[in-house]
Amino acid sequence: MEVTTSNRLKLVVMIYDAAISSLKQAEQCLKRNDSTKMNYYISRTQLIVNELNNTLDFKQGKEIAATLSELYYFINRQLAEVIKDRDDKKIEQSIHILMQLKEAWEDICQKADTIDSTLKNVPNEEADGYQGRGSIIYG
Repeated sequence: MEVTTSNRLKLVVMIYDAAISSLKQAEQCLKRNDSTKMNYYISRTQLIVNELNNTLDFKQGKEIAATLSELYYFINRQLAEVIKDRDDKKIEQSIHILMQLKEAWEDICQKADTIDSTLKNVPNEEADGYQGRGSIIYG
């Protein structure tokens, strides 16, 4: 099976969902004073964010990839401080940033779906120039 641009982008959206879900779990654990589980969910989120950062394509994505990398670094720094300070505002901030990024990727994903479905109706010789795999930001 060929992985299309829209499939790869949907995977990115799913990864953001996992990070957001994990942070919401951490937030609930913080409210219950369950430090062990909170630390688990914070660490899980940090691993997810690190993986998003590690897959950035700086060669093609340039400024966008650099900006995303800075945001990921900021989120991980905030989460490290949550473990130390037990500050739920930093969790909320991180969730907010991740949700905004997820929404942006959902928009991109919709546009990629439109392009992919349009190209399915184009004869092969015309569509040969389209590289519907990969992503400018995530290789």
